[in-house]
Amino acid sequence: MKQLKKNSELIKRCLIILLAVVLMAAAITLFSLSLEVYEGGFDADMDSIVMFFCGVALLVYGIYSVYALKKGLSVQTIYYGSFGAISVLMGFYPLGVFFKAMAKHKPFIENQEYLYIGILGIVMIVYLIFSYISEQREETQA
Repeated sequence: MKQLKKNSELIKRCLIILLAVVLMAAAITLFSLSLEVYEGGFDADMDSIVMFFCGVALLVYGIYSVYALKKGLSVQTIYYGSFGAISVLMGFYPLGVFFKAMAKHKPFIENQEYLYIGILGIVMIVYLIFSYISEQREETQA
């Protein structure tokens, strides 16, 4: 039990890496299943590409956080960079898909999940901004 408590931070960070790898593998699988080749080009599901890039950002964060743990470095910059990129992808891509569908007069009910995911992404961006401001204020007061 003592060894588990000692290595819990490393295990937690390795689980982030595992989650990122699973997310990227699922994205690659979904992309390959959606790939349609036709004369003059191909078509594929763009959602899986966005999911892949979110996985890459999470993987970068996970790998650097393990490295930072071993070297005693701060993960603040990579945290805000990685989760900021994920939040922007989760916020603006789905909203773009949603508003494009609305402009083409497609039914709301078929595209509402893009709206909800986009709102969640915007909330994440706002959270990260306020978290960053709060952290900066704490550093200047210390």
